[in-house]
Amino acid sequence: MSKALDRLFADLPSRLSVDQLTDILGLSDKSVTYRWLREGRVPAIRLGGTWIIFRDDIREHLEASYNTRPGFKTATEHDPPEDLEGT
Repeated sequence: MSKALDRLFADLPSRLSVDQLTDILGLSDKSVTYRWLREGRVPAIRLGGTWIIFRDDIREHLEASYNTRPGFKTATEHDPPEDLEGT
């Protein structure tokens, strides 16, 4: 679990508004958030003209996308390809 994400989501309600999601994602334009919602880049449910955005879904999505979580290997840390091992 990321402490930064814990702090970011600590005081948020279980259901988020598009404005809150825009702030969480660090976007300056709400139209980008709407585009990302339509494209499925962030998890949400659309019922009619209303977006239902669950805090925990967004948090899990961001955590899964976190490229600095423990155990993450950078390109230089990856094991060599099998055909180069032992050379």
